[in-house]
Formats: sequence, structure tokens, C-alpha cells
Amino acid sequence: MTSSEINHSLKQPPVRQVSALHCYGAYISALAVGILTWWLFQRYNLVSNPFYTALIANCIATTVIWIFSIINNNSSIYDPYWVIAPPLLALGIMFSGGVTNPWSFRHIIIVVCLFLWAARYHIFYRWTGWRTGLQHEDWRYEKMRDFPVPYWLNSLLGMHLFPTVLVYFALAPGILALNVPAGLQNPFSVFDVLGIIAALSAVVIQFFADIQLKRFRSTEEYKKGGIFRGGLWKYSRHPNYFGEVLFWIGIMFFGISAGFHKSYPTVVLVFVGPAFMAAFFRFSSWLMDVRSLERRPHYKQVMEEVSAMVPWFPRIFPKKKTKEETSASED
Repeated sequence: MTSSEINHSLKQPPVRQVSALHCYGAYISALAVGILTWWLFQRYNLVSNPFYTALIANCIATTVIWIFSIINNNSSIYDPYWVIAPPLLALGIMFSGGVTNPWSFRHIIIVVCLFLWAARYHIFYRWTGWRTGLQHEDWRYEKMRDFPVPYWLNSLLGMHLFPTVLVYFALAPGILALNVPAGLQNPFSVFDVLGIIAALSAVVIQFFADIQLKRFRSTEEYKKGGIFRGGLWKYSRHPNYFGEVLFWIGIMFFGISAGFHKSYPTVVLVFVGPAFMAAFFRFSSWLMDVRSLERRPHYKQVMEEVSAMVPWFPRIFPKKKTKEETSASED
């Protein structure tokens, strides 16, 4: 199948125009409503645990983004939210008790890791919503429109609140650690070191995976339906997804170091979120494999030889002989 045949065989996504003004309006409104919600819950002590105050404010801010998505008929307005929210939530937790409260070293490294993680995403996936607005909706959202559920409900639960809650509970070990005042923190431990190594390694892995893939996508080979097998992509079909899972494992280590793995229910919050995140990205890697099989005729061989997510040495199979080669060897 040639590149032109591949392009013609794929259905072109419908245009769902959203202006940059609406994109900015969505995020400014979400930030304002989220801060107001957080302040009201603290001011009137509506929820005693700041962990759940942050969760509620996060979900209400997400709902504001959803309202703009429904108005514009494009759920991709949500795309950068799941990366913007975690570092802002971390700052919200730290400043909720007062801007002059001291920070521990653990506080600092968690916030720094979150900002580095978010910065890497925005460097390589510069959202067009900030510059020119949106033309199309993410292909995953387009597929979800076919579900036997009203679009507005599917958009709210499946395309907005589900990823918001998923990321929040992956962040939960870090939120728990940030909630502990500096003077009451457990001493710095080997788990903090593991958290730093895992989180920073994850950002580096994603950084180089993004660079390598971006360069390949600018080549003629990619346009002709070629498959990238170099760099980190030689050892994993989705090294960027592996980096994502590794990052949240790093955040989990900070929660362990803070001692939240020793009692119920915080032990659940330390381990369940990162575990669900790993399962989600494994499922996402399968979806990407299915999509690649539709677009890249030789991708089946890649699936047979290269690890799905965790980097590992590629499996090498002996080359199968053609009928002509078999007949010649027998003669």
C-alpha cells in the first residue's frame, strides 16, 4: 500500500473550529472558578481534608472546561488540562496554609519534578489552541462520539472528568506529602532518592523519545508509511508512555518516604493511583498499536519484535525463506 493509498483509505476528521479566544477564555475561567471554589471550601470549612478540597476544585474547574467544549462542540479544548493542573494543584496545596509557610526539601523536589514534567509536554506538544485555535478534535474523542451515550454525558464523564480524576489519584502520593508541614516531615530517605531518579529519568526518557519521533515525522520515509525503529523506539513501541508511567511511580516513592504507606486509607492512595495510571497507558498503547496497524502495513512485524512499553532488547526471528529460496536449497 502506497502513502497516497493509505491517506485515501483513512476518513478525514471533521472540522470543529474553536478560536484561540475561546481557548484562553476556557482556561482563565477554569482557573478563576477553581481558585474561588478552593477558597470557599477553606473559608467555610466545608471539607476538613485539603486532599479532597483540591480534588473538588479540580473537578469543578474541569467542568468549566467541559462547558466550553460543549459550546464549541470540540472536546480537545481539554487536551492540555491534565498537564497544566498537577503543578498548579501542588502550588495550591503549598500556598493554601499561607505564602510564608516554610518548604521542606521534599516539598521542593515534588514541585520541581511536576513543573519539569509539564514543561517537557508543552515544549514538544505546543497546543494550537494558544496560537491559532483548534481545527479538529483528537481522534480518540471522535471515536468516543460513536458510543451509545449522549455526547454531552460522554464528554463530561469519559473525556473530561475521567482523565482529571485519574491524574489526580496518580498525583495523590505527592499531594499527601505536600500536605505535611515542613516541621512534621519524615527525614529524607532512600525513597526520596528513588523518587528523584525515577521522576527525572522519566522526563529525560520522554524528552528524547519526543525529539527522535519528531525528527522522524519530518522525513519522507514517515510520509511514505515507514516505521521508526531507531533510538529509544528500537527498544519500546511506546517509550513516551513508559516514561509517563515511570514518572508517577517516582511520585509514589515520595508518598512512601512521607510514611503514607503504613496506614489505611492512605496506603490505598499511595499505590492505587499509579497502578491505574500504568494500566491506562498500557491500554492506550494498545489503541495506538491498532491505529498504527491501520496506517502502517509493516507495523505487525514491529509488534512481534519490539516490547510494548517497558524498554527491552528486540526479539530477533530468523528470516523466513521464500519458496524460491527453499527450492534452491533443496536442489
